[in-house]
Amino acid sequence: MSNVWIFSNKRIGRYKDSDWDTSTILKTKHYYFKKSESNRHKVKKGDIVLFREYGSGFWGSCEIQDDWVEDKKGIEKHEIKTGWFPISKIKKWKVTLPYEIIRSELSNQNFRLRIAKANSDDKSKIELALKIYTNLGYGETDGNFFVLESGVEEAVKANLSQLGLRLAESNIQQQCDLGIGVGRTDLICRDKDNNFVVLELKAVQTSDYVVGQILRYMGYVRENMANEEGVKVKGIIITPSYDEQLRLAAKEAGIKVLRIRIT
Repeated sequence: MSNVWIFSNKRIGRYKDSDWDTSTILKTKHYYFKKSESNRHKVKKGDIVLFREYGSGFWGSCEIQDDWVEDKKGIEKHEIKTGWFPISKIKKWKVTLPYEIIRSELSNQNFRLRIAKANSDDKSKIELALKIYTNLGYGETDGNFFVLESGVEEAVKANLSQLGLRLAESNIQQQCDLGIGVGRTDLICRDKDNNFVVLELKAVQTSDYVVGQILRYMGYVRENMANEEGVKVKGIIITPSYDEQLRLAAKEAGIKVLRIRIT
């Protein structure tokens, strides 16, 4: 099974030539490192790489095509032993995904490493965040970065009518900590019969643990809002993908599971 890595580089070469920057990576199809770079020896042929530019963000991906190649002129050029990984299947994205948008969602929080270990979950989160960032028009101009699941929330809000739902009244807080140890709600809505519907949003594939989470929220809404009005409380989990355990658990609990698709 292929490993996933985040490779970080400078936009403009730090050294006398440009072995280290984005334009050279694209031109030569080589990703250049010091021989002593942390984690370099762990990178293998066939591994997946997500490209990141320091001070900017994620800009593409590739696959490691072959083993490490030592640059025989590395010491002469840079006064250290250097070399590169040949890379293939290079994808340069049309936009750069700002690092701060996704940083808190990543499994590896060491942003200084040039070669950082990641996983398939990180890859899915970055790719989904890129779609949200590109297609929903998020930007940096107001300084308010969105976190991944907040981006999904906005996509769902814009399409609530297609689900036959509307946001609950303005006096009912959305995305708030209920303060009694049951966690933080996502969206509380109403259906056409005025019943409460609790939406739990997940940005990546999720499993059956989320059923317990949404049941706690539903229990709180039932006791503190629905019983007084004599209405029902329903639950919907919205996620890009899910496993068989979640399907079975949700079915038994009477909770609907819907897939979200952002293109």
